[in-house]
Amino acid sequence: MKLRVLDLGTVVADQGWSLMGAGAATQSNPRPEPVRRSLKLIATLIEHPKAGVLLYECGAAPKYQELWPAPVQDAFTISGYSDEHRLDKLLNKAGYEIKDVKGIIMGHLHIDHAGGLEFFRGHNVPIYVHEQELKYAFYAVATKEDFGAYLPHYLDPSFNWKALHGDRIELFDGLTLHHTPGHTPGLMTLEVKLKNSEPFLLTSDQFHLKENYFEERPLGWLIRDMSAWWVSLRKIQQIANKTNANLVFGHDPDILAKYSKEKYYD
Repeated sequence: MKLRVLDLGTVVADQGWSLMGAGAATQSNPRPEPVRRSLKLIATLIEHPKAGVLLYECGAAPKYQELWPAPVQDAFTISGYSDEHRLDKLLNKAGYEIKDVKGIIMGHLHIDHAGGLEFFRGHNVPIYVHEQELKYAFYAVATKEDFGAYLPHYLDPSFNWKALHGDRIELFDGLTLHHTPGHTPGLMTLEVKLKNSEPFLLTSDQFHLKENYFEERPLGWLIRDMSAWWVSLRKIQQIANKTNANLVFGHDPDILAKYSKEKYYD
């Protein structure tokens, strides 16, 4: 099995979305300067000896300018997105085409992680997602209660959705999914066991940035369930400490730079 981390571009947003309390006014600093941070869009390509070519998440839609509502683009501004960041081009660089992908594992279904499903329209590729995430995402769009984080263009019944159930799912040999809600109800962290490298924990947006994990600072405005977030943090810490795992967070530029140096890990 081989794993490589993919750079799908950059989004710039207020750090208050990612870090609780960031930019909050205080008595000593009643008018703090707003800080917008560059966040990376990340996916992971896994070459599995039996299951074939798999993806863990797939970034934003290639035509995000047309699909994202204007307020969303204003708050989360994609920059530095060119052909080199397109998922299909990155697959080509790795020696594959869209049609070669045999499965897509979704950590969660927000627009910057699942919008890239547009690349796979008509291919009938299995899309593995936790049943709680799938239910919440469709509900969020139908009721508009969480509209913008989820959008209808990829929440389409014509895709080959494969709902997963439970707290721990062994999807394929060496690939274990852990239900880690908090950011969203059905977020799943993927544990990847390799032969010649320490295992990887792909956490999606349970942690946007390394501060969320190493400083134990919860997510900011994008958290959905604070209590669940803390339980998920402890679960991932326990796994990471036991296995000495490499941790890949949802949007951290330094983590992406660290793990994208190698062509692949095996």
